[in-house]
Amino acid sequence: MGLWSYYFFLKLFLYLGRFIDFHVGLNLGFALALAWPLQQRWQRVLRQLLALPAGVALLYHDSWLPPFQRLTSQAGYLQQFSLAYLLELLGRFINPAVVLGLVLLFLAWWLLGRRLRMGTFAVLGILLVPLGQRLSQPAPAVPVLGAAAAPAVPGQVAAPVVDTGPAAAEELNAALTAFYQHEAARKLSLTAPASPAAPFDVIFLHICSLAWDDMDYAGEGKPALLDRFDIRFSNFSTAASYSGPAAIRLLRSGCGQTSHSGLYKPAPGECYLFNTLAQAGYQPQLLMNHDGHFGDFLGDLREGGGLKVPAIDNRAAPVKMRAFDDSPVYGDLALLTSWLAQRPAEGPPVTLYYNSVSLHDGNKLVGSRGGSVRDDFRQRLQLLFSDLGQFLDQLQASGRKAVVVLVPEHGAAVRGDRMQISGLREIPSPAIALAPVAVKLIGLAAPPKDGPMTVSAPTSLFGLASLVTRLVERSPYGAEPPPLADYLRELPQTEFVAENDATVVMRLRGRYYLRNPDQSWAEYDTTH
Repeated sequence: MGLWSYYFFLKLFLYLGRFIDFHVGLNLGFALALAWPLQQRWQRVLRQLLALPAGVALLYHDSWLPPFQRLTSQAGYLQQFSLAYLLELLGRFINPAVVLGLVLLFLAWWLLGRRLRMGTFAVLGILLVPLGQRLSQPAPAVPVLGAAAAPAVPGQVAAPVVDTGPAAAEELNAALTAFYQHEAARKLSLTAPASPAAPFDVIFLHICSLAWDDMDYAGEGKPALLDRFDIRFSNFSTAASYSGPAAIRLLRSGCGQTSHSGLYKPAPGECYLFNTLAQAGYQPQLLMNHDGHFGDFLGDLREGGGLKVPAIDNRAAPVKMRAFDDSPVYGDLALLTSWLAQRPAEGPPVTLYYNSVSLHDGNKLVGSRGGSVRDDFRQRLQLLFSDLGQFLDQLQASGRKAVVVLVPEHGAAVRGDRMQISGLREIPSPAIALAPVAVKLIGLAAPPKDGPMTVSAPTSLFGLASLVTRLVERSPYGAEPPPLADYLRELPQTEFVAENDATVVMRLRGRYYLRNPDQSWAEYDTTH
């Protein structure tokens, strides 16, 4: 087998470190094909010529990288990345500790190979992988005596709490199917009041690349900005890891969470949140701090999300950053200030969809020399939070009434983990999909004095849309508004299921599981 035995030791090393997966059957077949004795020299040469691309393909298949067909389908987008950003991404694949480990492994392999047939040990190592997998298989779930889960429906008998051991594939498939069935039955209905109280705007600040993990890694885990909001969600799943799907999910949040493929199929009219609000008298508006062309983001807003209004011209605002594709990124504060200044004092209330890409991976502040990924993100995050805080001040000073909804699209994956490098978001991990969501009620007669109310139950976009429609139905700006807690009572919950084109990450009994493109399941390693 020669040098190919080191190839298998390398992969076993990476597999044990949870950096790649390991398909036993394919690797064993490849090893046997390499070890099979051939008499003719031309046969051995041909085998080596065929083995090289096969080995590369098998290593890619064992990795956590996106399926190759998805990589080729996204090639057009990759070509739009600036050269500096491409080089930066390539550098993130290099882990000094792993490289050192592979060098030491090679030295051990070379020294032992002078006395031992290393190919035999490579095959033995492959054969031991199923044994390790079998030993780690979960035992059947055992009810915990004397404990019971909270009933999902009032009056329903609570089921015994099961242990928190790993789940088998059959249980995970059943749980995911049940999730989709439950979500498919969810639909919002909005009954606008016959005599509405003082009109108020609804402003959605849809922020690209912001998650709890990003803020924590950047040293901004408890930003003062969030303390200014009246309602915060601490266990909120955006359900997505890319901008287009995230925008469609928000704009279709009048219905329960659908699969990724369902986002690109027609949906019932009541699913389109901005259309529902328009029927209640709200005029939809669209503003972005970018041109919306990358990934056909504008097309996703219009065709997938039903937001067909023209975008407000943003080109008069100052350019604060250059994006990863070298396109201009305009200043958030300047755009929001301009929008507020042009907002007429009279007229129907509006619902504004504002999208910001200021935190997107690879963006560079104009005039900045750049630094580490972490430092660059921290700098842009502080600027964004400062801009949003000043915008809240301006809203408050204007005397207008508005409900401001801060909701990220997804995280930036600034830290990365063992299964994805920093900036890669193909797998919608909890570090990417768990994001800070907050709601601020501007212009209340009696603002809350005890700080923001926190919703810690698992929530997603349907719950957020439910809160917005409740505020429209029972205005918090009336003569006798209900307590803020009333709007949160029995708010719809949604357990964590986040997905992309080819992958799904689901939380079950406190553990996260990844469904691979081949439909197999693996527990997601959240360590960094």
